[in-house]
Amino acid sequence: MGQDGVLKTHDMVQEIEKGKMGMDGCGRLMSFDLNQEPECDRDTCSEESGGSIGGHEDEEADELVGAIGVDDVMKLTFDTEEEAGEFYNLYAKLSGFGIRKSNAKRDEDGISRFRKWVCCCEGYRNEKWFNYEDRKREAKAITRTGCGACFRVKYDTESVKYVVTRFIMEHNHPLASEASVQHLRSHRKVSDAEYAQAKSLKLVGARICQIMKHFVIKAGGYSNVGFCIKDLYNRMDEERRKDIFNGDAEGALGFLAAKKDADDMFFYKYHVDNEGRLARLFWSDSKSRVDFSVFGDVLVFDTTYKTNKYRKPLVVLAGVNNHLNSTIFGCALLSDERIETYEWVLSTFVEAMKGRKPVAVMTDGDSAMRRAIKNLLPDACHRLCSWHLHRNARSNIRCEEFNNRLYDLMARKFSTLEFEDRWARLVNECGVVENEWVKKLYRRRRLWAEAYLRGNFFAGMRSTQRCEKMNAFLNEYLNEKMRLYEFVRSFDLAIAWLRHTESKAVHTSENTKPVLTTILPELEASAAEVFTRNVFFMVRKHLNRQGLLISEGWSEDGGSRTYYYSKYGGHEISWRVVYDRSMEKLICSCMKFESKGIPCAHMFRVMVVEGMNRIPEACISKRWTKGVYSTNNGMKAFVADEQLTQMARYGTLKSSCNSMCYYASYMDDAFNDLQQMFDKHSVDLKEKWIERGYGGDGFAMDSRVMNDRSRRTFGLLDPRVSRCKGDQKHSETKKKRKCGHCRQATTNEHAHTKRIRTTQQFMMIIWKIVWMNRWKNHLKLVRGGATQANGEDKHLHHKHAVAVEGTQVTNKEVQEKDEAQLL
Repeated sequence: MGQDGVLKTHDMVQEIEKGKMGMDGCGRLMSFDLNQEPECDRDTCSEESGGSIGGHEDEEADELVGAIGVDDVMKLTFDTEEEAGEFYNLYAKLSGFGIRKSNAKRDEDGISRFRKWVCCCEGYRNEKWFNYEDRKREAKAITRTGCGACFRVKYDTESVKYVVTRFIMEHNHPLASEASVQHLRSHRKVSDAEYAQAKSLKLVGARICQIMKHFVIKAGGYSNVGFCIKDLYNRMDEERRKDIFNGDAEGALGFLAAKKDADDMFFYKYHVDNEGRLARLFWSDSKSRVDFSVFGDVLVFDTTYKTNKYRKPLVVLAGVNNHLNSTIFGCALLSDERIETYEWVLSTFVEAMKGRKPVAVMTDGDSAMRRAIKNLLPDACHRLCSWHLHRNARSNIRCEEFNNRLYDLMARKFSTLEFEDRWARLVNECGVVENEWVKKLYRRRRLWAEAYLRGNFFAGMRSTQRCEKMNAFLNEYLNEKMRLYEFVRSFDLAIAWLRHTESKAVHTSENTKPVLTTILPELEASAAEVFTRNVFFMVRKHLNRQGLLISEGWSEDGGSRTYYYSKYGGHEISWRVVYDRSMEKLICSCMKFESKGIPCAHMFRVMVVEGMNRIPEACISKRWTKGVYSTNNGMKAFVADEQLTQMARYGTLKSSCNSMCYYASYMDDAFNDLQQMFDKHSVDLKEKWIERGYGGDGFAMDSRVMNDRSRRTFGLLDPRVSRCKGDQKHSETKKKRKCGHCRQATTNEHAHTKRIRTTQQFMMIIWKIVWMNRWKNHLKLVRGGATQANGEDKHLHHKHAVAVEGTQVTNKEVQEKDEAQLL
């Protein structure tokens, strides 16, 4: 080996593995190619080998192993302990046995002075396991036979190399066949490159069994993969434990702290309980904070469950952006759903947004959430979700007419007086005047009736369905088995996908133009130029509807003019539009612009009458325009952390090599050249990887990383499992079982005889089968098969008579047994 060290050993290992290198009797390396035809007479080769040499690679491998003697191995030197272990493991693989590490000794500097490897069959099983009396399952198979084969190296201070001091080749057990070698533990290893690929597949939602099949397809069979699915499970779990070495809460906060280092505007805050455990956690990145500065006028506040191992409810604070897409302003994990907990979330949220508060808030009607909003956001207009209200109405009031008319009251834009009149008639006609739930609903009418909420901006939302869709989307990335560290990483990946879809909408709005379809191309082109694409489609609907309006006259007062319109075929409803010519401002009585921020059909009708070719600036809400991000609002460009950068580089290099590997796989010479190039550069890059401190042995964690992770950064303990009212699956109060016959709660005293009910069901099934077969036989009779049909019909009648007679006997026996038990 000498100065070449790792390179020479690796080259030798690769050549021996490929069957191109061996050792002669004098210990010199000899090279040959198994794929080349030997220099001998063809008849001699056929006589000795029985065919071409390529079909007997196993015999050649045995010859290579047999050519390596004890004297040859004793002359070898190695630069590192790992290099010696790789050599002996490869020798064991070619020979047909497995190895494991034995005793070793290290000095004060951590340098291994000697290391010994033994055969996997070395030693014997302890006698106590043979005499184990309370055995509940089959004992593991015996694998230890006292084999004495071993390999020992010692560190030589003069040559600064590891020299071989002992090598025993003899075994006291049969060696494994080629089909069995792949199952020996020392020959099953998930490399760092394979783990990196498996990790990337795991992050996108692939299961480990699917990842294993992916490796099998790439390798061309299970025997070529180099590990089994259990090894992949163990490696993934091993790396997972490394990530949470100091605790799950420490790992999650460490991940957020790393994002804070890369993004100055990243914000996170946590709360610790009396036991020093993580109780609450809130975070929001720079993009979310900038989005709130632009679209934070409406806040949707909702809670979802079953997203982590600790059953902590996830609070998502979301809104709608200028593309009508959902955007997340922040999120929090809570320990409970009390008022003070929601107050902490809202106060932390306002702190993260530098004191800015939303104009309107929408929730699902939770009482604790509602009180927290009233205390922390007193000036915000609070609206209850119409979908949740309608669902609660159906569960509390069993009157279809009431539910339908209630939905009409929630959505229609009545005046307050008209609403009160319609409500009084509704409760009287449906007979629910004294219903307590209806009284409670009426007391909260200012939170859900459109008559009281008109003129308040809610971005066109009347329910939390946008948040519900967000929760359904997040459930594709999150599950109830995730730890906190995995949760924050997966949540970050989900947010990245949401922002990718937003970037696609930005591209569509900025780089494409819609087809103009209305009879007012000037106004339509003005709307397409100003608004984003999705908002433009919504505005164009109102532009088309302006043609359905009928003028009811107009009046002029100073510098303003008032227009009156009604809908074609519906003169009972009229709208009033005030146009201020000096300011070019339009105000409509429908208040659609105040509620949704877009011009209504009545405004467009006035624009047509006044001869406008463009939408006035006063009728354009900046939050729906393309140029809403005119400045970056102090947002720093996102800088990925080191781990994300490494994964991105790995994916880029892997994609770049795909085409090269694909073309080389068709040609023998190109395959060999590319394989040699990969082997050489892999050794060089691994040397640099170790020298720069990224790691050493693939199976062991670097000592410096262990020392760094042993120092706690936050001093937190993992949270306890939470019990929240929304987590129905883990609720302590179990739902009582009801009898399927009488729908009463089942008890020991109240029980029906299941056999009688089962027998009755059996009789019904028999009758159905009989009549079905009679109908089939009737069809056969019509088609000409009368004789066969009559025979089958008689046979069926006979079977039916026997079955009915048997069921009657069974019923009688059951009744007699029940009477005997009662007596």
